[in-house]
Amino acid sequence: MARRAFVKKRLGYLSRTVFTFNILAIVALLISYSASFINPRTFWPIAFFGLGYLPILLVNIGFIAYWLLRKPKMVVFSLLTILIGWPLLTKHWNPRSTDPITVKTADHIRVLSFNAHLFKDIHDPKKNFKNDALQILDSIKPDIVCFQEYYSKIKGKYVISNEIKIKLGYDYHYFAESSKNDYEAYGMTIFSKYPIVNSGNILDNDYGINRISYADIKKNDSTIRVYNVHLRSFALQNEDKEFIQNPSSKNETDNQAPRRLGRKLKNAFEFRSEQASSLKRHMNACNSPYIVMGDFNDTPMSYSVNLVGKGLHNAFKEKGAGWGVTHYEMLPIFQIDYIFASPAFEVLNYHVVNKKLSDHYPIWSDLRLKNY
Repeated sequence: MARRAFVKKRLGYLSRTVFTFNILAIVALLISYSASFINPRTFWPIAFFGLGYLPILLVNIGFIAYWLLRKPKMVVFSLLTILIGWPLLTKHWNPRSTDPITVKTADHIRVLSFNAHLFKDIHDPKKNFKNDALQILDSIKPDIVCFQEYYSKIKGKYVISNEIKIKLGYDYHYFAESSKNDYEAYGMTIFSKYPIVNSGNILDNDYGINRISYADIKKNDSTIRVYNVHLRSFALQNEDKEFIQNPSSKNETDNQAPRRLGRKLKNAFEFRSEQASSLKRHMNACNSPYIVMGDFNDTPMSYSVNLVGKGLHNAFKEKGAGWGVTHYEMLPIFQIDYIFASPAFEVLNYHVVNKKLSDHYPIWSDLRLKNY
């Protein structure tokens, strides 16, 4: 009762209305935090709040701006809620400045991850950007490269792995094919300048092109395991993307599009949580230092990303700068590609290659084994 009296006494009708919506935004923000630790298999609606974290955060920042102009003391409600979630916010946004690109030395392991979208230009599917991708590798010179949605001919001069080997010196690679015929194949690929001594796939919860592969790589006296990750996508079709970008479209009945979209999102949240659990079990059984990178198809607020990243170094969180956007198609606000490393590593830097070839930006990082 005292709280109600305070609100009525100190706030006018407009501000009381704004305060009511402010409380709703605060509750939504708190629920979005819980998406990082509540398994969608347990209660899937929470995952939607996690996906909407950034818009919900911006709404709360808008309320802070409003109260600064009207009643500055009222900013404490949204401000305190944002500060409670600060560790999660810094997985999306890092206030530090960008590090200059360092010179790679012998004790560095430079890794790069890129969802190549079958090397088809996102704006012009008839255009192949393979040569642009090779130029990126040539300029950055990573030691280990993980491709998701990798595509290649099987025979002849258009076998990309042969070009990468001959032109760029990646003598070792593991191609985990999702689909293959006599002429072409696509799937996941790990390229390495160091010998690959073992490789395989995590078969639990394998969804075709959305899978997890790994390779054990020998560098001097150390063996390092590299996980190449491509978790279950939302499988959105053009009509789904059109609805997201233009929800007022009348191409379909009012309920058909949102129901279809909601079903796809729900299924993907649950499938990714299962894949993340399979990956975590595999990581826990690994006796070597390991690196996990790839396209997780989910945000830093998600259960799957936080489950995999728990106890690991997050390259963006430690050395990234600004907003960690890695996927720019449709809504260019999402970070869904990651580089994690086990505690045996030190993260030296993290960079995003801001070139719009695929619908993802390539990401790379320099790591160093602490006992090297």
